[in-house]
Amino acid sequence: MNILRVISITGNHFLNFIREQLMALGEAFRRPMATSIRSMRGFLIALVVGLFVAIIAVGMQPFGLDLFNHEQKTELLLGFGLVACIGMLIVKFVLPAIFPVFYDKSNWTIARQALHFLIMVLLLLSLLAAYSNAFHIVVFKPAGILKIFALSIIPVIVTTFIQQKVFQKKFAGCAEVINKSLKQLKPIDAKGAPPVLRLSNHFSLLPNQFIYAEISKDSAEVCWQNFLSVEKTTVQGNIEKELSAFDQFIYLDKTIIVNTSGIQKVEGNARGYSVRIARTTKEVAVPWKFHKYLEKFAQKNKPF
Repeated sequence: MNILRVISITGNHFLNFIREQLMALGEAFRRPMATSIRSMRGFLIALVVGLFVAIIAVGMQPFGLDLFNHEQKTELLLGFGLVACIGMLIVKFVLPAIFPVFYDKSNWTIARQALHFLIMVLLLLSLLAAYSNAFHIVVFKPAGILKIFALSIIPVIVTTFIQQKVFQKKFAGCAEVINKSLKQLKPIDAKGAPPVLRLSNHFSLLPNQFIYAEISKDSAEVCWQNFLSVEKTTVQGNIEKELSAFDQFIYLDKTIIVNTSGIQKVEGNARGYSVRIARTTKEVAVPWKFHKYLEKFAQKNKPF
């Protein structure tokens, strides 16, 4: 009986351990992650991948490409690079347009990034094999493609976790530096501009009253602080020129300008920066192309 009890207890401990590990793994796959879909960075990555594949195909000629003889061999081998670039553009731009819910950047996680990579690998392998078969360069069979794809699963997942860790460390560390700069922020003088923001003929503010503005094509919704509360006022026309005279106003994305003294906190994770704006419930996920404004601000006001 004692032996059976020990076996039972050991089995339960083992099952609990397995369950805990699976839960931890599931939690890890839900960590936030950055993505280059639908961005200039994604377009550049597609070009780089295409160039890399073309160089490998022409320079190294793997998978039996060295045995292929044709009067236009170089041009046909360069075609692998073009096909790879087209495949990357499909993954980076076409699929996100077709499946916008899955490719929602605000909910991008390690799991989605890993699946995205695997879709990319499978699509590239299929397109490259179809191109090679169509021009009788090297014959690739479906079984061979699936074998290569299966071998890529573990490296893709491991690479995704490493990438997430690198991004997490980078942006969390930078966010700490930015927050320290915000705490020690001193009033910034205007560059030859008057000490009043004239946002329209009938609406003016002191610079420190301005919190943030959401800008559209012909107007802007300005969030500002009065003596008792926070208000929002819609202003017709372009206010960006007026705000650009002051270093303390920076872009968080293409439609939002914020007063740096109105930033409550900057948080960093593998997706990038997220900014909480003081005295409001507004929280802005900062696109990668606008990271430079926060980082330049932190560098300029870096505490000693």
